[in-house]
Amino acid sequence: MSEVVVGLDVHLKDTQVTVMKNDLVGEIVKRERVGTSKAELRECLASVPKGSRVALESVGFCWPWIDFLEGLGYEVLLANPVKVKLRAEDIKNDRVDSKTLAELLRMNWLPTCYVPPAELRWLRSLLRHRAYRTRLSVSVRNRSRSEFRKRDIRLDVDLGTLKGRKAAGELDVFEVSQNMELLDVIERQSKEIERLLWKKYGKIKPVQLLMSIPGIGFLSALTLYAEICDIKRFSSAEKLAHYAGLVPRVCQSGEHLRVGRETKGCDKWLKWIFIEAAWSFIRFCPESHLTRAYEDACQRKRDKTKAIKIVARKLVNVVWAVWTFEKVFTVK
Repeated sequence: MSEVVVGLDVHLKDTQVTVMKNDLVGEIVKRERVGTSKAELRECLASVPKGSRVALESVGFCWPWIDFLEGLGYEVLLANPVKVKLRAEDIKNDRVDSKTLAELLRMNWLPTCYVPPAELRWLRSLLRHRAYRTRLSVSVRNRSRSEFRKRDIRLDVDLGTLKGRKAAGELDVFEVSQNMELLDVIERQSKEIERLLWKKYGKIKPVQLLMSIPGIGFLSALTLYAEICDIKRFSSAEKLAHYAGLVPRVCQSGEHLRVGRETKGCDKWLKWIFIEAAWSFIRFCPESHLTRAYEDACQRKRDKTKAIKIVARKLVNVVWAVWTFEKVFTVK
């Protein structure tokens, strides 16, 4: 057992450090605020023995610091910020947050998050980068159609195609012409990303298995692979559904039972790709049992958004089974 534990409240500019003895009392050995830089963190933790446990909360820029701290020889644990908040004090500031992380780590009560390997973190980043460009493309197309409406121009073309963009560019509307140039750049860059991903990950077995499911193409399968990482993390499809945020919250007290919205603190990208795949599945397989489940849910809920989430939850079972048992999916 290490002599001390460390809690780091990491921010873009500054980091609050709390070094605490790893015993029953939990005496604070060191409390310091340093700049968020490798040099200052290395100097601040110089007296902390190698192999000590270090806790920091999951934030958008935490991955480089996890790699850095592990390179210094520390055991890094990534705290779940939602669950840590439930166990924290009423007073919230950087000193309290840093101390809370160290306290929970000392008592082995720290709720942790899964830390994917460095390569899968890079893959996630690249896929999200491409998804951002896709959303930007949709935004630019919508903006161009808005310019058409302002000028009472009726042009029934698909701006996602080269032919459609060429027709729109010939209208001699300055804003639209620039938008079409931007769409050409976005499409070219997206294709470059897709070629890179296919070359590196196109033959991976889990991706090939997931692509056997109707509605799940290469990019969808690769996104599922990147977000789940290792299907063995989930002993059942139910746990995977909870992780994806596709299970309603249940609040029961005595005879009162209330079923609310989906669970919080989920992987939002995983939830998004399951819902997108569900839409594609019912489009590709109109006679399947999942499509029938969608139609029944539409009649009961009278809401397509709620109905597709039910299909996405059932699709979780399919993905989990195909990946876990390594069997190609067959439509029933």
